Amino acid sequence: MYQNNKLTRAVRLAIAAGAASTAFAMPSAMAFADDAAAEESVERIQVTGSRIKRQELTAVTPIIEVDAQEFAISGNLNVEQKLAELPSTLPSFGPSSNNPGDGTATVNLRGLGTSRTLVMVNGRRWVPSRQDGVVDLNTIPASLIENVEIITGGASAVYGSDAIGGVVNFNMKDDFEGVEFSTLYDITDEGDAEKFNFDMTMGGNFADDRGNAVVYLGYSKREALFQGDRSFSNVALTESGDELVAGGSSGVPGTRIWGGPTLADGTVVGTFGPNGEGLPWVEPDSRFNYAPDNFLQLPQERYSASAFSHFYITDEHRIYSEVSFIRNYVPQELAPTPAFTTVELNPNSVFFSQEVQDAWGLPSGETVSAFVGRRMVENGSRQSIDTRDAFRILVGIDGYINDDWSYDVFYSRSMLDQTNLLNNDVAASRFRQAVLVTDDGTACQDPSGGCVPMNIFGAGNISQEAVDFVNVGASNVTSVIQEVFMANVAGTLPFTMPGAQEPVGIVFGYEKRQDESSFRPDEFLAGGDVLGFNAGEATIGDYASDEFFTEISIPVLAGKTMAEDLSLWGAARFADYSNIGNVESFAGAVNWAPTEWISTRIGYQQAVRAPNVAELFQGSANGFPGATDPCSAGGFQPGVTDVALCEATGVAPGQVGVFTQANSQIEGSFGGNANLAEESSDTLTVGLVIQPMEGLDVTIDYFSIEIEDAIASYGVNNTLDVCYNIQKDINDVTCQNITRRADGNVSLVKSLNENIGLIETAGVDFNVTYNTEFDFGFNGNGSSLNVQFRSTFLDKFDTTPIAELPDNVNECAGYFGNTCGTPRPEFQSNTRVNWTTGDLTLSTLIRYIGETEDDQLMVDEDLSHSDLVVPELDSKIYVDLSASYVFSDSLKMNAGIKNVFDEEPQALGDSQQQANTFPELYDVMGPRYFVSATYTFN
Repeated sequence: MYQNNKLTRAVRLAIAAGAASTAFAMPSAMAFADDAAAEESVERIQVTGSRIKRQELTAVTPIIEVDAQEFAISGNLNVEQKLAELPSTLPSFGPSSNNPGDGTATVNLRGLGTSRTLVMVNGRRWVPSRQDGVVDLNTIPASLIENVEIITGGASAVYGSDAIGGVVNFNMKDDFEGVEFSTLYDITDEGDAEKFNFDMTMGGNFADDRGNAVVYLGYSKREALFQGDRSFSNVALTESGDELVAGGSSGVPGTRIWGGPTLADGTVVGTFGPNGEGLPWVEPDSRFNYAPDNFLQLPQERYSASAFSHFYITDEHRIYSEVSFIRNYVPQELAPTPAFTTVELNPNSVFFSQEVQDAWGLPSGETVSAFVGRRMVENGSRQSIDTRDAFRILVGIDGYINDDWSYDVFYSRSMLDQTNLLNNDVAASRFRQAVLVTDDGTACQDPSGGCVPMNIFGAGNISQEAVDFVNVGASNVTSVIQEVFMANVAGTLPFTMPGAQEPVGIVFGYEKRQDESSFRPDEFLAGGDVLGFNAGEATIGDYASDEFFTEISIPVLAGKTMAEDLSLWGAARFADYSNIGNVESFAGAVNWAPTEWISTRIGYQQAVRAPNVAELFQGSANGFPGATDPCSAGGFQPGVTDVALCEATGVAPGQVGVFTQANSQIEGSFGGNANLAEESSDTLTVGLVIQPMEGLDVTIDYFSIEIEDAIASYGVNNTLDVCYNIQKDINDVTCQNITRRADGNVSLVKSLNENIGLIETAGVDFNVTYNTEFDFGFNGNGSSLNVQFRSTFLDKFDTTPIAELPDNVNECAGYFGNTCGTPRPEFQSNTRVNWTTGDLTLSTLIRYIGETEDDQLMVDEDLSHSDLVVPELDSKIYVDLSASYVFSDSLKMNAGIKNVFDEEPQALGDSQQQANTFPELYDVMGPRYFVSATYTFN
């Protein structure tokens, strides 16, 4: 009898409220029930989007769920690849992110940015991998995932900061009995780019089944693949005339020289032959093809260990813990250093041919200044090797206070230590010292520090001794720590609304979070003495928040005419940050089901995102971008530029719009800003759920998200423009960031992070799920069919990098390129079809990526398709096939092939991301074959 009472209480709480912080993972108090069927019938249902428990189709916000079977049957070793296939995400860093990339794998909901997507595990924050707080999905092994729940759109009222774009919650296996081994092997049809993993999960009950402990150990390895191993990427392409041609870099093994001498035959020396003879520079034939030296698939090694446990102190209260350690080793590799720098040369050195020496025509003892570009092939490929050690421990206690109220309290501490090793770089000072040699080339003119003369004039001419002198490595260390304490109570109020059948559910909670991190660059990088890197400072900082949150669910009507169900939902969070002060976020929704087969949902959320440590405290780094001074002759706009302001900031009277800017590049200082405020967003969702027949569910959800005060940097050119042409106020922050020399030229522009951006996106998600059964099947069995169709129609994705420049709006829906980045198709879809008969499941996944246009057509209205070599990326359809078979209660196997029809990426020139394409969106490997197996025994 006591068991039945407890089950009744569990069911009531499951319907109405539930524990706020661990609702995703918290097992119900029914755990001791003897009747397994009874346990199954009252199993709690929890869906992301609210900490109050709801059915998926009546959730307060649109939900996407990906179960463990989808990961298994897809053959995905890395979870970000599965998430990147969803129409509501924009592919971010992953296995092919070599340059750009940082060795992490991330998720980007709605394309709003990885720092605006909150990643959780079992409903709680996971280990940050970088100083911006972004989670590396490499730390979450696919074989341990029970399911993934995704809510897109502002959710910070429920989950806190960083949830402007949405939340991705990974529910992990944490209650297991027995031993399970699983393995996966994946290889392309070219016989390369292998992937392998092996996992072991062990678990069991103890103390008369009052407790359970699960231990997980995993190992994964991914082999390297170079761009040179595929025909579409083995040459760096550029655009010439009306075709794509082999391009590359002007930093070449023979050395590129600008302003070189003119030979007797009239040839202007642009590069050099193996004996120092002067050769002309020919476009694009003289360029260096850097593509083959870059990774197309980054190698990776991952070691994982996790332990989950819980113990019921009494029938109503339990303690629980989670401990995880993950080591990820991910190298990146680039072509040898391109040494672009100004040097002093001896024009009478024997490193030059006699003809070149004569062309210089300078007497012995004089030097000449030149800007050169030398590809340091003798020094080897550049390597950036990232090792990340992530550790997390969580302890908590939860349970039931009485029949109507539950509680949960936990504390977690997450730590990440990253070591970044840079190999085969070149010291700028040593490079310049080594190229200035004596006439006979046997010694450096400045022999200090053991200088070895270096002959850069001709491919292959640098000696090993010279390589050893200029070669430099660097080591950078990053540390990230996050602590979270949360306590909450949840339950039902002792009354129901007139016409309702269920009581009002409510949650109250408190959360305290502390984030701190540090980045300490190597002394070479900090001093700016590594070619290809600007000088940078350390980034060290921390902040804390105290947050109070609440949720309420109010059933209003049920079982009435035109009101089969009507309910209201609301949430609020009040946070006090140590750096930005008080912020608030709110949410509300109405769910109305006029009949049993149709329901609607309307929701509005005001979300916030607090600036992270990187945005606040990033150490300053200097650069020299191209920019135009509005006060100079080349930038002055009569009637627009403020003459008096130009003079007040350092331009001599009478010289505004007259003097010539000294340099087309202006030095900028870029970094964090401790005075940043929070970003804020407004999210509107309007949804329709239709269930016209048994087995068929259709959801249509409109979304609109607007982010204000988005954190961005003005940049040098925009700082000058806003100060002198728009704000025209010497006290404005843009004007305060400009420093001029005595001659009136701009000497330095500070361009720190500011709350200046505006981002707007809107569209429609259209999803269909269909299940049915058939009488036919193998071995006399019947069969079942499951179809899941997910799609997104993107109506708008507008970014205004600087809200003060409202005419500078990038309307990126349907575009790709150097302004909009990764293609944002107006339509994408993902269709999974499973047919199951007995122990066999056959499956296919069909992904459709719509066409997009080069954003040059959006930026410049005078351009037409015929003006561009590749004006449009065609739509793509990828087909994956797989099969799963259950051989016994212990053994299950999956096998399949991805990209069955070998759909290759469309080649791009100047508007690409890397590898002549966008490699995280389009398949770059060709067909891949995989086989996986799981063996379980008790």
